[in-house]
Amino acid sequence: MAARKLRRTARKKPAARKVTRKASQARARAAAPRRAARPRTSARPAARPKAKPRVAATQRSPQRSAGAPSAKTAVANAIGLVVQHMDYTSHALDEIKRFYTEHLGFAQFEHDSEANYLSVKTGPSSSLGFMPPMPGPPEQWRPPREPGIYLIVQDVDRVYRDLRAKGLQFEQEPTDMFYGHRVASLRDPEGRAVFLAQIVRR
Repeated sequence: MAARKLRRTARKKPAARKVTRKASQARARAAAPRRAARPRTSARPAARPKAKPRVAATQRSPQRSAGAPSAKTAVANAIGLVVQHMDYTSHALDEIKRFYTEHLGFAQFEHDSEANYLSVKTGPSSSLGFMPPMPGPPEQWRPPREPGIYLIVQDVDRVYRDLRAKGLQFEQEPTDMFYGHRVASLRDPEGRAVFLAQIVRR
């Protein structure tokens, strides 16, 4: 009987030591200072901000003076007028052509050599025409009270200086008129009154 008790005691001692070792390890872990927990990082990279959609650059329209009419502006009228064309009789067509196309700078023109007719485009919806007199009395094709030609420009003082530098003579230098236009006047080679006007107030 005593031998059996000794064997049981011997078997139990290692188990007790194992429990004690585990307990001491647990106490050592509890006493050890804890490391700060590392912040969790997402495995996915941060999403890039979405690029703003590109807006097509718009070209700035050139600045117009207050008196410059728009080419797209429709003028109300009762007859459906689209283009205003003034027709004149000319006794010196070559000089007239030089005056309007070279001196005044209207580069868009046509000269019909067969009919000897000069057409000068002065704006989006306006033009001037010149032709030799038709057979008949001069007064029939060239009335004595022929109307003057009134041209709206952006800067009448600049045009006045440029034309004076070219040798053209003016009857009136740029002058502010009571109706809100600044006007200079001269005559073409056949004596027609040509008014250069800038709208300074409406």
